[in-house]
Amino acid sequence: MKKYFISVVLSLMSLSLFSGNVEQLIDSAQNSFMQTQYAAALEMYDSVCNMGYSSSDLYYNIGNCYYRLNDIPHSVYYYEKALMLDPSNDDAEFNLNIANRQLKQIVEPLPMPFYTRLGIKILNIMSSDAWTILNIVFLVLTLIGIALYLFLGRIALRKLGFSIAVISLMFFIFTAICAHKSSVVISENNYAIVFEQSMVKSSPNADAVNSFEIYEGIKVQVVDSANGMYNIKLADGKEGWMDMSDVKLLSR
Repeated sequence: MKKYFISVVLSLMSLSLFSGNVEQLIDSAQNSFMQTQYAAALEMYDSVCNMGYSSSDLYYNIGNCYYRLNDIPHSVYYYEKALMLDPSNDDAEFNLNIANRQLKQIVEPLPMPFYTRLGIKILNIMSSDAWTILNIVFLVLTLIGIALYLFLGRIALRKLGFSIAVISLMFFIFTAICAHKSSVVISENNYAIVFEQSMVKSSPNADAVNSFEIYEGIKVQVVDSANGMYNIKLADGKEGWMDMSDVKLLSR
């Protein structure tokens, strides 16, 4: 029991030190950024990432550093990573749109059915973690409503409990679906950012026919891989193969 207690205390101390180091580095990075020392700020943010810490705000700040250093592809990459963790990060979305307008190539996405757009908008209201927390809240409310219905004698209170249970159950199911969908989007993310201007091939072969040219900073969907190449798909529907070293997966 004593060893277990000591182990718990040491773990809590380590966690506290880690949290303190992360906060200190982030504060120092923000101060450097405010003083226009963007390279120094980026170096500190990278140190935070190397410590295993990640968050939407962290990636947003890294994207800002790269943008100020005029490295648009890297800024796009980190804004996209910020939105992958938290689709409701309006600042990241705003800055991503600005960065995308400075790319050499503009890719117009194919039109989507209204119900697909609606579903994406609903999921993007909040992050996957926020959907999960909300789901737990509605579960608790459902249980409270059931308890009121089962254990209170007054008819009015039992009716109230029944209403709370039914309404909360519906929202519990809805938020459970949203939390699941959001987590699937993150876990199955198969998008990447192009970092080298190159020719997209018609097949996974360096000697294959050139299909079209692609520029740095473009977001692509990775469909398949073979022979050290990715089968990529653009938002406008164009497909082809390009070298793995020319793109960087957002899931990394």
